[in-house]
Amino acid sequence: MKLNLLDRAIASVAPSYAASRLRSRAQIEALAALPSLSAALDDRNAPADTVGGRPRWWRPMPRDARSDTLPLLRFDRAASRDLARTSPIAVGAINTNVDRVVGTGLALSAQPNRGVLGWSKEQALEWKRHVQNEFSMWADSAESDIEGQLNFYQQQALVLRSVLESGDCFTLLPDGDRTATQPYALRIQVLEADRVGNPGNKADEPQMAGGVRTDDRGAPVAYHVYDVHPGGFLPGQKKALFAGQWVDRLGRSGRRRILHHYRKLRPGQPRGLPYLAPILDCIKQISRYTEAEIMAAVITAYFTVFIETPTGNTAPVFDGTTPGAGAMGNEIGLEPGAVIGLAPGEKPHTANPGRPNPNFEPFILAVIKQMGIALGLPFELLVKQFNASYSASKAALLDAWVYFRSVRVWMSLSFCQPVFETWLAEAVAIGRIAAPGFFADPLLRWAYTRAAWPGDSMGSINPKDEVKAYLDAIDGRIMTRERAEWELFGTDFNDTFDTKQSEQERLAAADMLPVPKAGAAAPAAGGGRPDPEEKES
Repeated sequence: MKLNLLDRAIASVAPSYAASRLRSRAQIEALAALPSLSAALDDRNAPADTVGGRPRWWRPMPRDARSDTLPLLRFDRAASRDLARTSPIAVGAINTNVDRVVGTGLALSAQPNRGVLGWSKEQALEWKRHVQNEFSMWADSAESDIEGQLNFYQQQALVLRSVLESGDCFTLLPDGDRTATQPYALRIQVLEADRVGNPGNKADEPQMAGGVRTDDRGAPVAYHVYDVHPGGFLPGQKKALFAGQWVDRLGRSGRRRILHHYRKLRPGQPRGLPYLAPILDCIKQISRYTEAEIMAAVITAYFTVFIETPTGNTAPVFDGTTPGAGAMGNEIGLEPGAVIGLAPGEKPHTANPGRPNPNFEPFILAVIKQMGIALGLPFELLVKQFNASYSASKAALLDAWVYFRSVRVWMSLSFCQPVFETWLAEAVAIGRIAAPGFFADPLLRWAYTRAAWPGDSMGSINPKDEVKAYLDAIDGRIMTRERAEWELFGTDFNDTFDTKQSEQERLAAADMLPVPKAGAAAPAAGGGRPDPEEKES
């Protein structure tokens, strides 16, 4: 919203009044931009329609993804972020997602396609080791962040948290300065969802909605980035509110310039919805109910006495005019061993609100179970309590891991892989990594950029049995040691191999290798496990 001549004149003499006037105008414009909400309120007062047994006041209208989401998206974002700051349930759900999906960070595991590149195993392993070392030099440093605060793995958590709270976020990929400690110019700048919107906050158009400009096929081609956050605008700033510039999704060379992170749930959906959007009202009501119960419990802690008199008038000793035991100025209080006389006919009555409410916890837990269904989180994981049997707890973790794995894959495809491909293009261009044909053949470029993004393990309830199951899968040739180590401990087999080999050699030299148990098969040559296919003759 731009300041007109009258606004600037008022701001020069009464800044606080001008700011209040500007906020009121913004609220009026926001309400005017909510046709779907007005229609819903009108439908609520319409005559009841019970044909086919439909609910009395439910009159949904079939609209496209843009019309269903964008009008109320600004409120949904604000409500979601407010709950993420104040509601224990909302905070817990978002933190659980971030901790389980990202955790300490999704690590690069380069997987060049040997078939396309024509490499041997040794060549692929050596190239992988070199690429991962170069990438770690850039990703482990806060210099990868344009603000110089977070490294690549910490920014993963920031991106996911922003998407969960606001529905989506954006990542700019500008070039910074190369330094003595950082030979790469690529930088990462994460933008909150509010930083992208239509120029001047004007209404959507057929090929522009929510700050996203599309081509004739509906594909996004550019994003309008505001110079300042609309929610942080202060009168007197040099840059106007809702002023910004268009940023093309791809540069002339095909290099990515901006990434849009959101989970697309409907065809034609231009912006993302907050993770808590389906249960915003429910969480807010539960928060209010919880606050009311806490306040009731606090009030109950105060012992309150009412004095009943025949006339209904307050006795002098209780109106503060007559000093006596328990008198504190104009207030009357109870003290240990205090004796207070009552006039004839006066009777004391104590207040007992009956708190805490015994039905509070069962009701809250019943509602949380429904919230967990909407959020994709089992009840046990949402409330951080595993009071059921081992099999039930294990089933809850497995069910949650199906959801977390899908989010992890989305995270790797939306943020990690595009950043890695952009970084690798620069690494090849400046000659730090050898990749013949990288810029000449798209197939070779695809082969070079193949990668996996494993993260922290799921965890274990019964480590003994679960490790044994993985060992049996390895011995049965149906799982690799690399994948098993990632899933069990969240570490890379290739990174820990040298350490394990060194330990084995040192133990053998000191004659400290583990002694096989009685009746166990002798270890194979080299200290490995025996081949299950070998049988005694």
